[in-house]
Amino acid sequence: MKVSMLRKISIALASLVALSGTAFAAMDMDSRVTQLENQMQQVRTETAMGTYGAQTATARVEVDGYGWFFTFDVLYWHAKVGGTEFAYTDQDPFGQLPTKGRTKDIDFEWDWGLRFGLGYNFAHDGWDLRGQYTWFDTNGSDSTRAGLNSSVIPLRGSSTIVAIPTALGRGFLYSASGKSQYDFEYSAIDLELSRAYFISGKLSFRPHWGLKTAWIDQEQITRYTGGAISSSNTDSLGLEGNTVHVKDDCDFWGLGPRVGVDSRWHLGYGFSIFGNIAGALLFGHFDVEHKERFSANTNNRIKLTANRHAFSPTAQMQLGLRYDRFIHNNTQHIGVGLGFEVQYWWRQNQMLKIDDAQVLKYERYSDDVSMHGLTLDIKWDF
Repeated sequence: MKVSMLRKISIALASLVALSGTAFAAMDMDSRVTQLENQMQQVRTETAMGTYGAQTATARVEVDGYGWFFTFDVLYWHAKVGGTEFAYTDQDPFGQLPTKGRTKDIDFEWDWGLRFGLGYNFAHDGWDLRGQYTWFDTNGSDSTRAGLNSSVIPLRGSSTIVAIPTALGRGFLYSASGKSQYDFEYSAIDLELSRAYFISGKLSFRPHWGLKTAWIDQEQITRYTGGAISSSNTDSLGLEGNTVHVKDDCDFWGLGPRVGVDSRWHLGYGFSIFGNIAGALLFGHFDVEHKERFSANTNNRIKLTANRHAFSPTAQMQLGLRYDRFIHNNTQHIGVGLGFEVQYWWRQNQMLKIDDAQVLKYERYSDDVSMHGLTLDIKWDF
């Protein structure tokens, strides 16, 4: 009796264990299927055309915050402007042939600038919108003076400004000294819509497009002084104790589309190498003015304006190293980067170049402008 009872209890317990194992197996299978479905939803997406394909993982910073981010950059740049030549030296005291000398132009100082921006991370498909403002201001100057048996040949302005015609109807051709100062100011606003995503486990791209508007103000002031009148050749005239002042202005404002792509090679432990490139085509207005005056005669003045509308293309490139870290329990993020940056603007110097071999004529310099140097950028997500 007891043996029979024990046998029944053993069979019941074995059946219960088998049923429990089957139930747990079924539950484990359901959870695995659910997990697999969730993973498929993460890598599979339905396109705007109703088709299906692979989904790229977002590469933007995700924090448990409000979705805003702030950027602040410190710039240490050097500017280069074409068409700043203002004189050359000649070994002849009266600027006669043969000519052998050296051209003088403007070499700018290294100066500081700032760039700051504000952006927002949208919940839709990992998009983000960013706006940023850049400011950079610099200047440069140079001078040259004639030696005992040399002269300074002016390259800016008109020789007829002195109104002292010779037998051949020409004005001053040389001076004892020349000095030129150049002021350059750059401001820009960039607005871009983008999405950052991984294309592999360690490489991410951030294509973006938007608008760019910029203000570029340039001013060059040049002065020529001295130079005796030749006693042997009345066709070569200096300024004696007088001065010729030449002032050129070129102010630009433009607006146009901007596109680009940012790339990051993730090295691990928060470090990454970044390489960015962008380009824009701005249509804008050039406000160009040329002024001259002669110190010995207040009526001897020249004032020309040559305003125009034109396209101005520009390109921007960056390469550097950055470090990113989450703080405050992943509610905020800080990123710091240091890199080399280049901005290039085609045909930005539209100042006037005077040619008065026969009559007063002018043409545009149409030279390029560039800025390059170090950029320290800080990004705060909150």
